[in-house]
Amino acid sequence: MNNILDTLLQSQFVQSNTLNFLLVLVFLLWIISKLNIGQKLQQTNDKIKYYISEAEEEKLQAEARLSEINKKIENLPEEIKEIERSVKNGIESLTAKSRRDVENQMQDIDNNVKRIMDLETKKFKQKLTAVVSEASVNLARDNALSQLENNREIHDKYIYDAIDEIDGMNL
Repeated sequence: MNNILDTLLQSQFVQSNTLNFLLVLVFLLWIISKLNIGQKLQQTNDKIKYYISEAEEEKLQAEARLSEINKKIENLPEEIKEIERSVKNGIESLTAKSRRDVENQMQDIDNNVKRIMDLETKKFKQKLTAVVSEASVNLARDNALSQLENNREIHDKYIYDAIDEIDGMNL
């Protein structure tokens, strides 16, 4: 074996670039076998396939969401009209309710004013009646005294009537 090695080393083959190329090639093949490049390429290839499948799935999901959004956009004018109708009906309802409430409050206020006016009128009438009654009584008393003083016959008549009533009493 030594002979073969010596022969190869002394030959022109060793001195040529071909031998160097072969040695570099063998060295590279040995490094490639040690680095497991095939397995690493397969792993990278698998990762790329996984990312592609994930991207395709996300694309399908995005298309489905886009389809749903497009359907909602198509129905949007109808939904806006429905919302507008609902808001309009709500406003009309609130307006009518407010009017009824205001009318009821106005009616309550009118009723309260009438009741207070009736009470005040009644108080005034009572006071007026009391004043007029007192004045009438005073006037009648003054008139009776005046007639008794001016007409002696009426004075005597009242005295005799009082005596007759006292006589007619049973004790």
